[in-house]
Amino acid sequence: MIRAVVNAGRAGLFGALWLGLAACHPDPVVTTGPCDDVNEALGVTVCLHDIPDSPTWNVISGVGNTDDVERLASYMTPASDDAPLPTLFVNQNIFPLHYNMLTQAFPDLYAGLTWEEYGTMVTAGADRTYYAGDISQRRNSDGSVWYSFIVWENPADATTTPTLQQVTDTWTALTERFGLADLVYVPYTEAQEATAATWDNAPFTIRNIDDDVAYEPYTEATGYGTVRLYTLDALDAATVAGDYGYQDVLVLDQAPLDLERVVAGIATGTRQGALSHINVRAAARGTPNCYIQDPMAAFAAWEGQLVRFQCGAEDWSVSAATQEDAQAWWDAIRPDPVTIPTPDLDWDEPVPLLDLPTDTAADRAQNLTRFGSKGSNLGTLYQRIPPEYQLDGFVLPFAYYDRFMRGTTWTVDLGAGPETASFQDTLDVWLNDEPFRTDAAVRHARLDALRTAIESAPVDSAIVDPVVAEIRAVWGRDDVMVRFRSSSNAEDALEFSGAGLYTSESGCVADEVDGDDLGPSRCDADKDSERSVAAALTTVWASLWTMQAFEERDWYGIDHAQTAMGILVDTRLDDEQANVVAFTGNPSAVDDRYLVEAQIGAYDVVSAEAGVYPETSLVTVKDGDVSQILRVDTSSERAAGDWVLDDAQLTELSELFWDIAAIYPQDDATPDDTTVLWDTEWKVDAAGQLIIKQIRPFLRDDAALLGG
Repeated sequence: MIRAVVNAGRAGLFGALWLGLAACHPDPVVTTGPCDDVNEALGVTVCLHDIPDSPTWNVISGVGNTDDVERLASYMTPASDDAPLPTLFVNQNIFPLHYNMLTQAFPDLYAGLTWEEYGTMVTAGADRTYYAGDISQRRNSDGSVWYSFIVWENPADATTTPTLQQVTDTWTALTERFGLADLVYVPYTEAQEATAATWDNAPFTIRNIDDDVAYEPYTEATGYGTVRLYTLDALDAATVAGDYGYQDVLVLDQAPLDLERVVAGIATGTRQGALSHINVRAAARGTPNCYIQDPMAAFAAWEGQLVRFQCGAEDWSVSAATQEDAQAWWDAIRPDPVTIPTPDLDWDEPVPLLDLPTDTAADRAQNLTRFGSKGSNLGTLYQRIPPEYQLDGFVLPFAYYDRFMRGTTWTVDLGAGPETASFQDTLDVWLNDEPFRTDAAVRHARLDALRTAIESAPVDSAIVDPVVAEIRAVWGRDDVMVRFRSSSNAEDALEFSGAGLYTSESGCVADEVDGDDLGPSRCDADKDSERSVAAALTTVWASLWTMQAFEERDWYGIDHAQTAMGILVDTRLDDEQANVVAFTGNPSAVDDRYLVEAQIGAYDVVSAEAGVYPETSLVTVKDGDVSQILRVDTSSERAAGDWVLDDAQLTELSELFWDIAAIYPQDDATPDDTTVLWDTEWKVDAAGQLIIKQIRPFLRDDAALLGG
């Protein structure tokens, strides 16, 4: 039997917040298992392994949000022999999403689980770990009650549509533990309906419920945005490209399982699972969300227009909106604006990391205004830890970026026909242009063109020459490849992480000064093209204006006109043994064991391809000493028990990390009901030496996590 061990400290915190909820219902007697351990530790019913009667069902289920669903709960049941949890029913009143339940209630099993990994785990066709979905209490027209179950899939991927055998396995597992009535299978996507229609020998009842429904609200609300019509096939590409955001109303021919990005409204042409991620997220955000029969036709005349969209109790409506009304609504739904450091554009020379002034809060604040967060944070760290854990490096000021943007021109139409304008003048116009600020498609096209122009533009020798000189001073030769990493004033801060928004690039002085553009690189013969210093600079600078970066900053109310890009230049490691991401606590649960994720050197930890996942460990550190290492998961690239970091390496990293957390200065106040964790990136180099390459604060919202 798998037993999930939960810290007593977490139990006290969870119990305090959920005491009222727990007191509302008697705790039913459940089969002993992982849920039993968690329920006891947290002091509230998180999940159950059996639903034998109506009182138990009333504990675990929540009120439905559609006319034909009175109450509902969710389930998980093993689809693989490797599934660490048995069949369980999730308390809908505490955890509307399985993901939150897994990461918060079972951190010993699912610490570090990402949304992408979770989606694969419950929808990956024949390779899924669990079957998951909803169980609903419904009422017939004659007043009789019946119970249905659905099995989640990824509607955009036909290979995930459950087969007869998979649904039968799910029904069998649930029937063994659900004692109220026979469960009826309800296909909830077009693919499921078509597949189920071919089953002549199913051992369970199949019932379609969409036939006479023309409209169904899930979140009754009003939103303002530009109408965007997407087929389910086109939605994924639009999501990756950043073609829509909080200023857009999405009209979709079919309902996807999930929609992580904040939007102004959602209309789908197929009914949504009551506990599907898209439904739960929209409800939590207050986003208008409803099923409309043939919405693509209904909204065709509104495509690309700014509208007021309402999902009402009985019907929906759409009408033209003014920019003023839309802006007021957008301002109301966004978080409080984040203020970033005003860039100091006067400082005009590189500075080695160990020469940055970091003794006082004023010194550190000044560094942020000159060089950005990433470089300033690393300089502050390196001056406080032993040199064997460091990379050589220096920082480049915002002044170089600003000089390039103001001094480099291109041909662009700013409203009066093609003209010559600097990159900065272009942005000054666009940031005050209504179509650019309100239309994602316009914004995406313009930013793409701007980045392409920046990346291909020449860089003045007055900027390149001091960078070349500093590389020679630090590394002593031209044929060393170094890494140019983003260090803007809109990342790596307490209120705005900006993780993954910007680009890093490698550069080589020998390629810069060889007098030609011909590859291969003189610093790395494996690179077919040159890696010049100028190209590295423009690649990093241009990444300040990706669609994703713009949208993320905009959502947090950051003033784009104040953003600037500094650069951290440090050693590029080759043939490293491991890449590591470590937190001084679990960012997804109120658990203060160190979360350490490690992957072999050929793969990234945070942005690996599908199916590649890191080794995960939870480390208990007390008074600077490691007292326990819990191995949660093995790397996908290693055999079971073959660790990327052995116990000695994990201990060395964690004990150094404890020292860092104790001495690293935190200059910003911690908001109430939150915990500041340190988010770090490490490498194990080719010789086996542990190196720390990045540190930034991560603000964990404990109140939100404890509230489910």
